[in-house]
Amino acid sequence: MRTIELINGAKVLLNTETDVLLYDGRENTGPNQNRWVSLYAHAWKDHPDKVTFYLGHFSQWQGERCYISVISDDDARTFAIEHYGNASPGERSIMAEYDLFNESGFQ
Repeated sequence: MRTIELINGAKVLLNTETDVLLYDGRENTGPNQNRWVSLYAHAWKDHPDKVTFYLGHFSQWQGERCYISVISDDDARTFAIEHYGNASPGERSIMAEYDLFNESGFQ
């Protein structure tokens, strides 16, 4: 799924096939799910340190469209923490690399 978003005056191509998948909602909700949400990170070409987080909303229901919604860094952190328990060790590791949470900071 791809879309172009206008972010801070720049046209940004978000692509679920090439951007970094941080959390796979389909994998974590079971194989028979027909709707799921996944978290992605897009690094900007001209500014590789700048990252845009977004959610991919997927559906296999006839007549429903899949779509992308850009979220703030804070919303990405909230999503990562809320889905921490369902995330695989690899997903937790990559979400930590993107500074979405710090496991050593948990009580």
